[in-house]
Amino acid sequence: MPFFSPMVNIKEVVGLNADAIIQSRELCLLLDSLRSIIFYVDIDGVITHGNRCALNWREDIVGKTFVEISECWDFPEKRSQELTQVIATREPLLASKEKAVVDGLDVYFSVDKIPTISSNGNSTGAMVVVSDITETVERENALKESEARYRAFIANSTDAIWRYDIFPPIDISLPIETQVDQIVKRAVLVEGNNKMARLFGVSRIDDALGLPLHRNGSLTNKQDTRTFVLNDYRMEDLEFSRIDKYGRKSHLQSSAIGIVENGFLVRAWGTSRDVTEKKQYLDRMQYLANHDALTNLPNRSLLYKTMDDALLNRKEDQKLALLLIDLDRFKEINDTLGHLAGDKVLKLIGPRLETELGEIPGIVARLGGDEFAIFLPNIRNAPQAAVMGHRFLDAICQVFDVEGFHTEISASIGVAICPDQAKDASALLRYADVAMYNAKTGLKGVEIYDAEFDPHSAKRLELIGAMGRAIREDQFQLHFQPKLCLKDYSLEGFEALIRWKHPELGFIPPNEFVPIAELSNMIHSMTLWVLENTLKKCAEWKNAGHEVCIAMNLSPRNLMDERIVYELAHLLEKYQVPGRLLEMELTESMLMSDPTRARLALEKISDLGVKLSIDDFGTGYSSLAYLKSLPVQTLKIDGSFIQGMQDDEQDGIIVNSTINLAHNLGLKVVAECVETDDVFNRLEKMDCDCVQGYFVSRPMTDGEALEWMQNLEWAKTGDPVSE
Repeated sequence: MPFFSPMVNIKEVVGLNADAIIQSRELCLLLDSLRSIIFYVDIDGVITHGNRCALNWREDIVGKTFVEISECWDFPEKRSQELTQVIATREPLLASKEKAVVDGLDVYFSVDKIPTISSNGNSTGAMVVVSDITETVERENALKESEARYRAFIANSTDAIWRYDIFPPIDISLPIETQVDQIVKRAVLVEGNNKMARLFGVSRIDDALGLPLHRNGSLTNKQDTRTFVLNDYRMEDLEFSRIDKYGRKSHLQSSAIGIVENGFLVRAWGTSRDVTEKKQYLDRMQYLANHDALTNLPNRSLLYKTMDDALLNRKEDQKLALLLIDLDRFKEINDTLGHLAGDKVLKLIGPRLETELGEIPGIVARLGGDEFAIFLPNIRNAPQAAVMGHRFLDAICQVFDVEGFHTEISASIGVAICPDQAKDASALLRYADVAMYNAKTGLKGVEIYDAEFDPHSAKRLELIGAMGRAIREDQFQLHFQPKLCLKDYSLEGFEALIRWKHPELGFIPPNEFVPIAELSNMIHSMTLWVLENTLKKCAEWKNAGHEVCIAMNLSPRNLMDERIVYELAHLLEKYQVPGRLLEMELTESMLMSDPTRARLALEKISDLGVKLSIDDFGTGYSSLAYLKSLPVQTLKIDGSFIQGMQDDEQDGIIVNSTINLAHNLGLKVVAECVETDDVFNRLEKMDCDCVQGYFVSRPMTDGEALEWMQNLEWAKTGDPVSE
């Protein structure tokens, strides 16, 4: 049953005799209205009266002693003795905290034992007021437990936990710099744990309490505080360095939150973590990632980063130079004295070059093997770079003492200048490499890049940069060249040929941009563009009633790229084109470079129903026996043999033999580069299956190809050609 604190003034009750209490109706009504258990015991400790709450608690309370009604109480005899003492001494015992077990649960009471005195001053008994304080006690216990856990957590945390109070508080409407200055001066450490004490270099946190913020050893106190203020009085994982009283530098990571009351910053709570070991580890990892393990010189990655930063911040009139160094006859040292001796030479190169660098700003890096690079971010002109190159060369050519042997080596140095020749790191490295190669082949020692020895470099670089945009902006076009079946002059299919109409450079021949694409990563994107647009056109013609096979070329890099099979399957499904309407042409040399891998790739493509043909057959030194093991259906005889048939009988014999052997193996033969009526007729007599070339048709746009195809169908059927 619930018990509540009494609402009666106990002092007014003291001094009343029992008869007066009993006879006072008003007082009885008052006591009955209270939610505390109230009962009266006589001088012998027997209960004679109880209020309504007391009777609800124990119906048989009257006539019993306290011991008899409190069997579940803790120490009932002691509580009874206390009651007897109150009656005897006439001294009240107030707010005695007592416990009972009710239904297996602990219940706490606040008990007032108040003596009653007759008019002549004699003790007549006592009034007992029992109030249930279980909820209050449980809250107090929970609070104590929570505080104990909090204190234990604070004390044992691996992070330093702290609180700075600011007195007097700081008005947050003040200017930022004013707030920063006042926080640094007024913030005082008032609480912290053991970890915080160790950060301050003291054994107990009490020895650090009272210290101002500017005494925490931070090397960037105001800067950190400014960050705290600007971030709305918050700080999250801010790293800073500090020096303790012994001069030792450490690195900390702190988070904090400021407490603002009524527009004033009054305190800040926060945590700090010592990340010195972590930072040292990360610094070491970063060093290893940016430096050569053998020579400890900066590596290619750090060289690129340094060059990129310098190029990004280059002033308009500032010149930069990259010197690429390749050691001559270094292999002889490895072969003669062993790799350990070679490694020792490489270790000696760096210090020699850095010594020659002297006070001139620059970085010496090892690119790998016996290649080194020197980047000079600020030179006057190209002659100065050449002079520096000769100084470096002289330093390298000095005698090396290796394993008791005195040996000399030389080097070739290529120099590229920014912005005279290039404006990005990649181009600088490439030009320096070209110059170094020229220096080596010309035995010149030091050579500055000259476009005369690399006449196509500018255009090649421009094309590489423009090809990605050309794909995105659909600057490429497909032209279609038909293949004619000699048996009945029907259309065998088309070959899709890529063309590039640059908006500024105009028409760019495929033999200029395709090889560049094959040497870069652009070939994959370009092949996907051709593949998708070929299948798109194939689907368009199929839906228009012209089910015709279209062939496209596949690069060697595409064949070795596993992605091509998955993307091919996806695009066939996307455009709902059966595999038999697509043919992929591969050069003979492509197949011979890695026969096993090529066969596996071709089998996967063939499983999709796609036709396969060998292009430029006769130039790759492969055998028909090997080709028989591949899932190919067609051979395209290289155009050089076809064009030479008229003037060279040997070419005619080769073509005729190839046709017969291919037929014996069940392969179809296509002759390309057919440009004259004589060659056409001769191939027809040789039972060649199909021909392709200008005699049949030049490559056409898709619209022209559609019209050509319709005209061929009308010619065969005798239907008139529409206007």
